[in-house]
Amino acid sequence: MLARSSIVGLVELARLFASMDNNALSLSNESGFQSDWKSIYHRDALLWASHEYETDAIMKPLVELVFHLTRQFKLSPAIEFTTIDTLELLLVRVFQSWMKSSQAAPDSLDRQKDIFLRQLPMYVVAVVDIVAKYINLGMKLDLVGLKRAAKVSDSGPNILTVEFEVIKILDSELRSSLLLGAFERFSKEYLLPLNVANNETIETIGIRLLRLVIAERVHIYESLKTSIKDRECFRRFKSNKLILAGAIIVTILYLIPATRHSKAILNKVIEPLAYDCCVQATNLIYLRDAVLRVIGGGR
Repeated sequence: MLARSSIVGLVELARLFASMDNNALSLSNESGFQSDWKSIYHRDALLWASHEYETDAIMKPLVELVFHLTRQFKLSPAIEFTTIDTLELLLVRVFQSWMKSSQAAPDSLDRQKDIFLRQLPMYVVAVVDIVAKYINLGMKLDLVGLKRAAKVSDSGPNILTVEFEVIKILDSELRSSLLLGAFERFSKEYLLPLNVANNETIETIGIRLLRLVIAERVHIYESLKTSIKDRECFRRFKSNKLILAGAIIVTILYLIPATRHSKAILNKVIEPLAYDCCVQATNLIYLRDAVLRVIGGGR
């Protein structure tokens, strides 16, 4: 599902939903218009820019597995993307603990990593269940069905035991997906007022783009490395979910036929959007073009 799609495929899929109920884009707990809403994004960017463990390579199979589970069990985008964010944080926290323990036994790092990666589907099921309860306290998932769908062996540890392990590793740190929240906020602020597509169309294209940019992040950002010479500056740029969400918004403008070639609409959106993302407008365009190259609509 996350193979490189054509622009036509994305837009045509969106059109299938165009006649559906407009009550959409209520996806995340983190998109409310509270005061000082950017601060949590800046703290998050600093967190991801500060560690050395690259998660890009492992995220593609994780995104694909989570997408498979959320589609099969009809889980919400909030659960899907919060699960992905939580799994990535789990990878970083586990790696940090390995680094500390491997100082005394250097060969233990690869051994611990191999064991963890073999058990990753089990951790995915555990995190899906944790996140579902976080999003909706009364929600009860079919854990047996989830394990079967994720190809988790019945002979493995009890999922609830794994959940307690995950919560301990994360130190109870959990929040709704910031990337999804930023996408929703920017869609309401910059796309819907244009009246060029309804909620359902924007949501459909946007959700597919969110999955793709997370899965293909290594390819998307690789082409931009030469444009940002300073390594630390590039890490901060890559870590900022506001910038990525802003690039998704301008990518949607390019994917919708009514706005693809309208410089007037792009100019109306790009400057205030760049201000919200705390970045120059040209950087949003560069990132948009990198996304387009990955989905087969490169310029």
